[in-house]
Amino acid sequence: MIVKIENEARDYAWGSTTLMADALGLTATGGPMAEVWFGNHPGSPSRTEAGESLADLRSKPLGFLLKFLAAAIPLSIQVHPSREKAVEGFARENAAGLAITDPNRSYKDENPKSESLVAITEFEVLAGIRSGFDVAQTLESLAPFVKANQSTLEGLIAIAETNPDSLFGEVLKGNADYNALVAELFANLTEPTRPEQELLIDIFAEFGPDRGALLALLMRHFILQPGEALVVPPGTPHSYIRGLGLEIQDNSDNVLRAGLTPKHIDGAEFLKVFDVEVAKACETVRPKELARGLAVYPSISDDYCLHKVDVSGQNLLADIKLPGDSILVCIAGEIAVSNSLAERVVLRRGEAAYLSADANFFSFSGSGTGYIGSEL
Repeated sequence: MIVKIENEARDYAWGSTTLMADALGLTATGGPMAEVWFGNHPGSPSRTEAGESLADLRSKPLGFLLKFLAAAIPLSIQVHPSREKAVEGFARENAAGLAITDPNRSYKDENPKSESLVAITEFEVLAGIRSGFDVAQTLESLAPFVKANQSTLEGLIAIAETNPDSLFGEVLKGNADYNALVAELFANLTEPTRPEQELLIDIFAEFGPDRGALLALLMRHFILQPGEALVVPPGTPHSYIRGLGLEIQDNSDNVLRAGLTPKHIDGAEFLKVFDVEVAKACETVRPKELARGLAVYPSISDDYCLHKVDVSGQNLLADIKLPGDSILVCIAGEIAVSNSLAERVVLRRGEAAYLSADANFFSFSGSGTGYIGSEL
């Protein structure tokens, strides 16, 4: 089966009002267009052009969820659980009587949530954790803006120098002195001299004196270029700052938040899920070329993989075997996809199709760029 699928943009407050329309040709809504989900997750299943839900076409949960994601302001600082922690957390919140739609709920399902974000436009991200040396230097640069809370700042610098792995827990579990430190920085930091200080000013402009601003200083700062990806395994703190990307993730909506959000924050559970060693290894990646016009991204999940396709009049991809049920999205130009069952669909930028694995081979032609998420 090859069938076009579509979905409405989700209007989360952090979403861009222009990126999806400008870069993907999607119809602007006049409001934030944060995410468009392609998959059969019950939170927002895709549908066919005839209006049939993908959840009805395929009742079994798909092994992944594919999204367009467009951020205009920073998302919450968040972390996602492993399978073991997802199962435990889901059962615990069920036992507590929390409805799936309860705003104080963190676990919406029993699935782990690993994810990778591929930049479609330049994309700014905070992810992983920085070395204690780098954090100490950044904190020392803030000294000219701090007087009343100088001892609190010096205490954080000392922890960065002696026990940096404890910094996230220290800030999340620390006393009101950290709120006072952030409030003083919010009031006094007006002329930044370093990129980290500029980031703080951007955060303050959106969230005011949020303690999460201190957490942002502990995280690595990436600027992804188009085609470049950030791999985010479970346990890795991250915050997408701004840009348009394609996200592939486990078929889950489990999020533990620590700051920069009006939503539910559960610092204790965040720290249970947070994995220091995994966070230290966070890096950007590029796809490995398999053939001309076909490349694959490094995978962090046993459930899915992601390929990039580039086709043109001089290059088509014929008789490609996909590992399982897949979703193809077109981000530029036009891509025709056909299979060994003589089915064919043409996608233009911003469009997507569901490809079931009942066909043995798929071919891609046209002149465009796309991504294929597939079950393993």
